[in-house]
Parts: sequence; C-alpha cells; structure tokens
Amino acid sequence: MRNFSIALVGAALFILAACEQPVPRNPDAIDYDVAGYVQQQIDRLQARQPAVLKSVKTENEPSETIQLEKLDWAEELAVFEQADINKPTLREYYIRTEQPLPDGGREVIYQKKEDAKAPVERLYLQLSVENRLKKMEATLLDENLLFYSKRKAILDTNLQTGNIEAYTIDGVQKLIFGDSLHFTVQANL
Repeated sequence: MRNFSIALVGAALFILAACEQPVPRNPDAIDYDVAGYVQQQIDRLQARQPAVLKSVKTENEPSETIQLEKLDWAEELAVFEQADINKPTLREYYIRTEQPLPDGGREVIYQKKEDAKAPVERLYLQLSVENRLKKMEATLLDENLLFYSKRKAILDTNLQTGNIEAYTIDGVQKLIFGDSLHFTVQANL
C-alpha cells in the first residue's frame, strides 16, 4: 500500500509539472546583440580601411597622435566584443534597467550584481527608436593573483548610419610585482 501511495504522489507531481505553463519572456527585455554589432563593424571596417586619427597617452608621457591608414579591426575593437553579456549564462549576474529617452529611443544599463564573478562591471547602451546603437559604454574588470586591469571603453556612432565614428579606451593595468600603468586611447574615424 505504501508503494502505491508513493507512486500516486509521484504521478500527481509529474502531471502538475507537465501542465505548468512556461513564463513568456518580455519582448522588451531582449538584449541588444553587442557581439553581432561589433562583428558587423569589424567586417565593414576591414573592407573599407578608413583613415583613423589615433591618440595614445600613458601615465606621465605626452599624448602621441598619428594617422593610420590600415588597422587590424578585429584587434582594435576586441575590447568592445568582450563587453557582450548577451549569453544566457551571464544574464543572471546583472541587474537590467531601462529608461526612455526624449527622442523616443532608450537607454539600457546592465549593472553587475555585487557578488557576481563576471568581467563586465557595467554596460550602458543608448539605442535609437529603430534599435540602432548610438553609444556604448562598458566597464571591464580583469583580475587574478598576478594581474589587475580595469578599462572603460566608450563607442560613439554616426546617428544616421549607426556605424562607429569614434571610440575611447581609458584604463589601468598592474602586475602584482610592478607599478600601475594608466593609459588612454582615442580614435576618430
């Protein structure tokens, strides 16, 4: 009799679980495809190879500015690809907020939860009404026993085309047995 009761309870739980409706995902909560956007821009820039005015400043050194005619865009924009948090395994590490903008667009902010172990601390996206990227700001942190790196990467786009117009990377790196190195890279296409 006891085995029959256990089987009956198990069957009832199985039927209840099978009947449970999945919670529909809010279509407004769909994440922007940062990696897809960056890859599209890499492909476009690799083919076009626009001239770039690039400035680099480190610590107490004066800023150096040069015009470059050819760049490896995959390497150049890698930091922005690292800001991709549109993976199911990463979503639980972030608090997402969204605000409408006066022009009808929206800003979306992903803030890492305090106890989360994820490389992107904060991701800010400014999107047009057409869901075209206008601006992206990402703060990335990489640290272990030997190395510390914190970078703020800002990407600005052309408002009509959505293509990258300029970007800035401001950061600090430190090896455990060395001094910190502060750096800033600015590029205008």
